[in-house]
Amino acid sequence: MVIVALLFLIIGFIGLYFGGKLVIIGLENISYRFEISHLMVGLTVLAIGTSLPEISVSVMGGIDKLLGATEIIDDIVIGNKVGSFLIQITLILGILGVSQHISVSKWVLRREGVMLFISAIFFLIVGIDGVITSFEALILIIVYFLYLILIIRSEKKIERLKNEKEYIEEEELEQIDFEPLELVKKTTSLKQDIGISLFGLFILLVAAEITVLSATDIAIELNIPGNVIGILIIGVGTSLPELSVDLTALRRKSGGIAVGDILGSNICDILLATGSGAIITSFNVPMILIFFDIPMLFGAISIAYYFLATEKILKKWEAMLLIFYFGFYVFLKLLLFQI
Repeated sequence: MVIVALLFLIIGFIGLYFGGKLVIIGLENISYRFEISHLMVGLTVLAIGTSLPEISVSVMGGIDKLLGATEIIDDIVIGNKVGSFLIQITLILGILGVSQHISVSKWVLRREGVMLFISAIFFLIVGIDGVITSFEALILIIVYFLYLILIIRSEKKIERLKNEKEYIEEEELEQIDFEPLELVKKTTSLKQDIGISLFGLFILLVAAEITVLSATDIAIELNIPGNVIGILIIGVGTSLPELSVDLTALRRKSGGIAVGDILGSNICDILLATGSGAIITSFNVPMILIFFDIPMLFGAISIAYYFLATEKILKKWEAMLLIFYFGFYVFLKLLLFQI
């Protein structure tokens, strides 16, 4: 039974990866057609697109719970959000930093870096009583869309400053004006791009259902807490789109998009993805997340922010330290699980 569940879990991960990739391709093409700025693509289109696996897991988990599924789904879904956030800010960012030096502009760090802390604080506030209600989920979603409005307003300001170069440092302009990951193929039409996105979304939802149900079976069969499965297994699986997109961005010398995607995706995961599932039905929050995982998450955010803020570059030894931090977290997580 466990082997079958593992097989379906792998199938679910594959579906999440390729479904997310199709959605991202469609959204990128549509964005390019409407001449959306490159940074905007990284912080919104790519961030939401690469977070679709986490959003899908939340939505399907909420539907399953509403239909009477086991309560362990709560631990899996909420654990997935915290795990995906921590994995991206340590392991994924570390892997990217080892691949090459990553730079970030003051503008992006000031906005997205601060929002990382704010989003984690909001998650802690709504979950500290052990449950995220539908009303609190609505608050998380509203906060995320207010953040998107902030991005749109600041993007307009960036465009204005680019036209008035004397008011902004040229170095910062270069870091803001990122190259796109891919150009739109002239042979595709808008209808085809929309169709690709919708087809990818369908695959995502089916794959998310398979992932949630198979992960639940594994947790029950092996008597493993759902939050451990959600953080260390599903968290890694749903972070694969970010890793793939960001490595592609680095190969194309678009490190800015990679940083924008990681920062924006984490904000999306903890606010929009969590809210999307909890607004369907309330989710219980394991106390271990409040007293252990969330503090470890704040530690990871602080370290990553400090490294990026000191010289606006993530050096290779700093990237290695982020990977080590993730390994240390996993060791403590498994140790606490055994206790």
